[in-house]
Amino acid sequence: MVNDILTPMNHREIEYNAKRLSGVNIPDSFICGIGSGSRPQDDAQLMQKCTEGRKELLAWLEQTGKRVFDAELVMDYGTDCLRLYLLFESTPKEQDAPYYESWQEGALEGLYKFLGRYRRLILAADEWNKRGNYHAGMLSAQSIARMKDALEQADTKINKCISRGNTMPNRHNIVSALMELLNIFQKELKIGEIVTALHSHAIETAVPHNGTVQQSPETMQSVNRNPQVTELSQNLIILTAPYAPDLSKVLWEFCIRSNYYQYV
Repeated sequence: MVNDILTPMNHREIEYNAKRLSGVNIPDSFICGIGSGSRPQDDAQLMQKCTEGRKELLAWLEQTGKRVFDAELVMDYGTDCLRLYLLFESTPKEQDAPYYESWQEGALEGLYKFLGRYRRLILAADEWNKRGNYHAGMLSAQSIARMKDALEQADTKINKCISRGNTMPNRHNIVSALMELLNIFQKELKIGEIVTALHSHAIETAVPHNGTVQQSPETMQSVNRNPQVTELSQNLIILTAPYAPDLSKVLWEFCIRSNYYQYV
């Protein structure tokens, strides 16, 4: 598990595993009710508009992807990254689909890194939580509140973008909202510090001192999980899943297998 956190994302492995997980269903953000304030459920007309708008957006992504996704680009970056590109940048010209000239490589690299940070956050937070390290001294009530507020704000922003129609500015703002949310989660959950600590521990255990083999944290019993971290990570996956379905499906299945999520 720790090795997965410390190694870069392998999008080809993720896509292979996602295909095997065709029966895995991630809850819909409209149904599970992320946030508590201005949910679309409070306005039946707005909820219907958001639901129809998202169906149209995801259908547009599917249809456009079939036209412009080049096999070489899929091999280099993965389908999730290309889907986010269609949302975040201008749509590549269909006649130029086989050529990199229509795709901005810098934007592709940035979106690929975003997916890698998303993956690392879920895995690292799970590992840290499994060890019982998200106690009050590590994660304050204020940090929890800030993440809950950020989730609600991102959810509201995404719903507004969807309800306004499938235009480039609205698509761009959906991905921007997810990026801003991820940045807040990384800061509040102290993912950078956690990865550094896990890396240091991996080096120490790789070379045991005085012939003593230390017990790997991966073999320890999960104790003292912070249920709020579990719920926050769960909602992050739910909110991201429509736009990066392959990676989100793999992360969701990982969470189920590790008994991380108890979602009904």
